[in-house]
Amino acid sequence: MSGDQKFEFDSFQDNTSIQSFLQSLLEGFAKKKIVLSSENDEIILHPDALVRFSVKAKKKDGVKNELGIKISWKDPKIELKAPDKTIKISS
Repeated sequence: MSGDQKFEFDSFQDNTSIQSFLQSLLEGFAKKKIVLSSENDEIILHPDALVRFSVKAKKKDGVKNELGIKISWKDPKIELKAPDKTIKISS
């Protein structure tokens, strides 16, 4: 795959929808494949065995609440295949 990919989604959802999204993420981590899609946008992620997990929460005067969850990992290095052709160099 060449180039960077980015997926963003922002909307208001009810608690039941959030539970469904989180359950799908749990299943994706179990299968080591997470597919995020929305209208014409899609990204497929393959979480590895070791991931970084960060949680942040904030409450402002009972008016605004935030819960941020960040999960990140590095893809394993791509293994190089043996060349299809051979070359001979001589002098």
